[in-house]
Amino acid sequence: MANPVLSKVRELHSYSGDTATYAGVATKSLALVGIVTASALVTWFMGYATPVTAMVTSIMGFIAALVISFRPAWAGFLSPLYAILEGMFLAAVSAIFAKMYNGIVINAVMITLGIAISSAIIYSKGYVKVNESFMRGVFMATMGIAITYLIEFVLSFFGVRIPMIHQGGIVGIVFSLVVIAVATLNLFIDYENISQTVRQGLPKEYEWFCAFGLLVTLVWLYIEVLNLLRKLKDE
Repeated sequence: MANPVLSKVRELHSYSGDTATYAGVATKSLALVGIVTASALVTWFMGYATPVTAMVTSIMGFIAALVISFRPAWAGFLSPLYAILEGMFLAAVSAIFAKMYNGIVINAVMITLGIAISSAIIYSKGYVKVNESFMRGVFMATMGIAITYLIEFVLSFFGVRIPMIHQGGIVGIVFSLVVIAVATLNLFIDYENISQTVRQGLPKEYEWFCAFGLLVTLVWLYIEVLNLLRKLKDE
C-alpha cells in the first residue's frame, strides 16, 4: 500500500553509461498508466471484473511489487506485468463500487488525476521541501496506516472490525481524508526520488523503477479516493 520502494534509489551510486532522464521517467510512467487503463478496460468489458479477479490479482500484484522492490533492475520487465495485474484489480474493485454508486468510478479517476497533477506542479514550484524530516514523518504516518489495516485484516478472521473507520460517519470520512493526505505526501516523496535519480546520474533502467514507484502510490490513492466517495454517498 505505502510507497517506500524508491528510497532504495538513494543508496545507489552514480553510473557512467546512459543515465536516467526526466523525459524517460515521464514516458515510462505514462506507459504504465496506459497499460493499467487498457488492462482495466479489457477486464471490465470482457466481464472479468469480479471479486475473484480482485482477490487473485491483488495477491499476484503484491508479489510482483515485492520482487521489484528488492530487485530494482528487474523493473523493466516486471513493471508492465504489475501494471496489467493492477489494471485487472482496479477494474474488479471499481465494478463492485459502480454497481452500488452511479458515477463514482469516473469521479474517483478524475480526483486522483487532479491530485497527482496538482502535487507535481506544487513540487516543481518548490512550495514543498522534501527533506529527511519530511520523509521520516510521512514514513511514520504511512506505517501507522499500514499497521491499522493489517490489524483489521487479522481481526477480520475472528469476525471483529475496527469500528467506524469504514463507515460513512464523521470518523470514517476523516480517516479517509487523512489516508488520502498521507498518500498525497507520498507523491511528493516519489517526485523527490525521481529528481534524485536523475541528478545522481543513475542507470537508465531505473527510469522503470521510478515509474513503478509512482504507480504504486497512484493505485493506493485511487482506492482511497474511491472509498472516500463511497462513504460520502452513504451519508
